[in-house]
Amino acid sequence: MAYARGGEFIVSGSADAEIAVWEGSFSDKCLRQFGGHGSAVLSIRVFDDKIFSSSEDRTIRIWELSTGHALKSILHGHTGPINAIALTPDGSRIVSASDDASLRIFDSETGEPCTLPLRMSQRMFAVTISHDGTLVACSGADMCVHVWRANMARRAVWPDNFIRKARGLEFCLVDEQGFLADFNPPDDGWLRGSMNEPMCWIPSVYRAGLWTPRTVGILGALETIIDMRSFVHGTDWEQCRAYVLADKA
Repeated sequence: MAYARGGEFIVSGSADAEIAVWEGSFSDKCLRQFGGHGSAVLSIRVFDDKIFSSSEDRTIRIWELSTGHALKSILHGHTGPINAIALTPDGSRIVSASDDASLRIFDSETGEPCTLPLRMSQRMFAVTISHDGTLVACSGADMCVHVWRANMARRAVWPDNFIRKARGLEFCLVDEQGFLADFNPPDDGWLRGSMNEPMCWIPSVYRAGLWTPRTVGILGALETIIDMRSFVHGTDWEQCRAYVLADKA
């Protein structure tokens, strides 16, 4: 359940996959009821005129509070029921905790993932965000509370115990707060050479791990391996793609 508009309404989610909006006073009056999830609603959050719900059907959906109409964004990515969701103070990010033992961070406007999944050891049951939006806390079947330092604006999330070495070699600069000191992701996803020529395009979900002081490294929350077997170099995207497709055929 969640209060909406300062207590004017109460929003509830149910095992029947329905969402209901009630009068916030001492009343049993249901103002509207609506649905769209494929199975039980497990978590409800409200921000301004939007309702955010997560479900056993592995999706997060966004609804209009005043009408109950479904908005465009349906967020996918988890492979298990989404037990809990939390919103940043400005409502721009959604953090979700799932049975698939991961946390995910989504842009609430576009539905796009902001980072790689934050992998845990066991199922995650609960998640919350600090009032200033800098800390994410979660708990689950491992009987522990985990706290992550998050900078949602820079699209990067690193745990407090972020591993600074790979195969025994120092591979990134981290400041005293645990953030990448030289974090400089490209806005359009293209990594460019010394003449500003496009060399490689990185999907948005991996950009949180880019570090480009002098050389390019893809750090990410998980080890990233790039399959170069079908690599084609060129300046024309369509010609390169056609070459790769012809080679596979």
